[in-house]
Amino acid sequence: MAKRILIPITPGAPTDCAPAALSAARIARKSGGMVRLVYISPLPPPRTDGQDRIVADTDREMARITDAALDRLIALASEMEGVPVELVVRFGRLRAELAVEAEVFDADLVALAAPTGSRLVDRFRARQLQRAALATKAPVVLLPLPSADAAVGSGGTLALPALR
Repeated sequence: MAKRILIPITPGAPTDCAPAALSAARIARKSGGMVRLVYISPLPPPRTDGQDRIVADTDREMARITDAALDRLIALASEMEGVPVELVVRFGRLRAELAVEAEVFDADLVALAAPTGSRLVDRFRARQLQRAALATKAPVVLLPLPSADAAVGSGGTLALPALR
């Protein structure tokens, strides 16, 4: 059973990661495990105004992004009742940061949100995140998992625990 579940969230991902997070919480609750929500963002450039003057340097931009990301993660964590949740914000390349975070957390499972849209951009982002997750040593699963009372043929959820 997965005791330590890592859920990576990226800035370009759809804003509603709640179904995947709740499915991961369900798995963690059944196994007595915990969940770590990690927000991974590229290193931001300094913000400039119309005359190319620096309005906020990289450190201030990172602080702004961290605050916004933590608000988003806290909202997700509040829906995971009865499951210990850790929140982390990382900056850097997706593949490298996800591999480091999975190793530091000693993740038993990396849970990815299944792409909800059929747009090419959504599929590209999901594929990019999947490639980064496959660089870790932990197994990868696409969430959300179907609930116990969901219809068998609903087709709205997908679980692929053996992406390796």
